[in-house]
Amino acid sequence: MPVTAPRSYREVMNSRIRSLLTFVVVLCSAVLAFVGGIRLIAPGSLGWMEEVAPGLAGRVLPDAVDAALSLAVGLAGIAVGLLGYAAGRAGRTTALLRAATVVVSVAMILLTPGGLIPIAGYSFAVVVILGVVVMTVLLVRRHPWWGVVAIAAVAAIATWAIVGLNAADVASRFGPAFVEQLPGVLYAGAYLVASVGLIAGLVIGRSAHRGRLATWVLRHRTAITVAAACCALPYTIARASWLTPWPLLAPSSADLAAAPGTLFTGLSLGAAMLTGGLLTLGLILPWGRRFPRWMAGLGGRPVPVALAVVPASIVAALFTVGGVDMMLSVMEGTLSDGSIGQVLEFVFAFPFWLWGPLLALATWGYAMARREDAAPVVPREPGPLSRIAPRR
Repeated sequence: MPVTAPRSYREVMNSRIRSLLTFVVVLCSAVLAFVGGIRLIAPGSLGWMEEVAPGLAGRVLPDAVDAALSLAVGLAGIAVGLLGYAAGRAGRTTALLRAATVVVSVAMILLTPGGLIPIAGYSFAVVVILGVVVMTVLLVRRHPWWGVVAIAAVAAIATWAIVGLNAADVASRFGPAFVEQLPGVLYAGAYLVASVGLIAGLVIGRSAHRGRLATWVLRHRTAITVAAACCALPYTIARASWLTPWPLLAPSSADLAAAPGTLFTGLSLGAAMLTGGLLTLGLILPWGRRFPRWMAGLGGRPVPVALAVVPASIVAALFTVGGVDMMLSVMEGTLSDGSIGQVLEFVFAFPFWLWGPLLALATWGYAMARREDAAPVVPREPGPLSRIAPRR
């Protein structure tokens, strides 16, 4: 009876991740197929679709064709996801299957609804506020005295925001608006998550052999990551200027003084953008590999690769699609008057079109670097000179 060699820890983890990815891809693809089918059978029955902006492909395609493609890529995503899982388990992935996976993933990205950047910005601003609270709690548990200082600072900022900037009123209006747009957000998210999951399924378990592009990305990943993080600076600086008499990207200082809720919204979005830049730098900084020591319960532990790579990959796809969609909307005059000045303003102040591709490359470099760190060190055999017995 043949004896099967025990699988290594990496093989077990790859199998589990591949199973989870397949489940997510199939689930998201099923959502796309279901919604596409409903749009074909009963057009107009999904009221929330009226608020969903067309994607890059939907800009030039009739709604019926867009719906049919949604159904097609959903079914294709299910098929390719399951076939990829079976091929990965067997250790044999054909070139045809890899090509089909890439085609389906790209089609999903092109069909992803537009108008995602503003919604993502407001949502991430809320996540940043909650994240500050969680980080403060972790700091208090590890360093109580520093925690007291952090609590005092957070309480002071929260009081200023609630009393001086009408933060509670802004939150009361944001909640219902977000719930109203939630179906469209989930629908767009299904496209992005499915496309990223399909690509990730191709990468898991592949050999460490790298082509020229991968080698170049790994060698220059620090510069790529810094360039990606710098994309957050223009918007962050513009929103920080709202605290000065010379606000940028704002109606006027008088309007901001008369509308503190607008000031709170702008500062929150600026803080979210700054946080996004810092998280991008985490792909090359030490705390992107190990949790900082001050984080109670987590400090010193390795950061799971998937915890960094999966969100960063989804955000990279979101920024790429949303950035191109935003630039097209600006040039069409939907978000501006279409003048050259405003087009240039959006290009430099909202460089998501550049941040997305750079973040994708930076994430790829991070994943390769972490894989090198986890690779076992193979001891070299002693050379012929080392086997010569020393003279006594």
